[in-house]
Formats: sequence, C-alpha cells, structure tokens
Amino acid sequence: MNNAAALSALLASQPKPVCADLTPFDITDADFEAGFVALRFAEQPAFSNHWGNLQGGFGVALIDVLVSVAVYARLRQWCPTVEIKSSFIAPAKLGECRGEARVIKAGKALTFVEARLWGADGQLAIHATATVSVKS
Repeated sequence: MNNAAALSALLASQPKPVCADLTPFDITDADFEAGFVALRFAEQPAFSNHWGNLQGGFGVALIDVLVSVAVYARLRQWCPTVEIKSSFIAPAKLGECRGEARVIKAGKALTFVEARLWGADGQLAIHATATVSVKS
C-alpha cells in the first residue's frame, strides 16, 4: 500500500466531523515522516464569489484542511489550528483545486506548517503558514 492509500485508510477509520462534508478531497500523495500531503479538492460551486472564483474564506477553509491532514499524517493526532496567515497570490479559479502542505517544525506544544492551494487553472492562488496546538 502506498502512503496516499495508507493515509486515506487511516483517515477513513477516524470520526468525521460534519464540516468535512463541505470540503471533500482525495489524497494524491503523502509522506508520513515529513508530514507532507497533496490533496485534490472536488469542485464546490457554492464556494463561488461575485467573480466566479473561490471566495477567500472558503479558500482558507481548504488551507485549514491541508494543514490538519499534514499534521495528522506526521503526528497521528488531530490538533486545533491556533493561527493561519494566508496570502492571496491570485484568484483561485473555481473547479477542482489542488493543494499541498508540509510540517515545517513539529514541537511538543506547537507545530508549524506551510500550505499552498492552486486554483482549477493550475495557478498558485493561496500561500499560507499555520500554527497548531499539540495536545499532550
């Protein structure tokens, strides 16, 4: 079993919050040791803004999914996000989006993560850094 399939199976065994239904994704790549994940998000027409792009708040929600899954891959526990700093590089074209996240530093109390989201046109749309609180 490859890492993406192993992570998918691991996540399938976990309780799923209702909000997860709003951000369906497939895992396309994963590296447990590095805390790296690549996800493909299904198109969500309800996330459209006035210009037909992904509305920024929904984009940050996708970033939070990336962060959470990357940390879960590395630490094997769900950790609450305490801070996200997002830079909107370009409009995220609505459609199937993809993203990547990587744990930068895993600590005993806090873990730091970097994430990127590309719009359906393949253009980098959001770059973010995040901090999560590690439960003991």
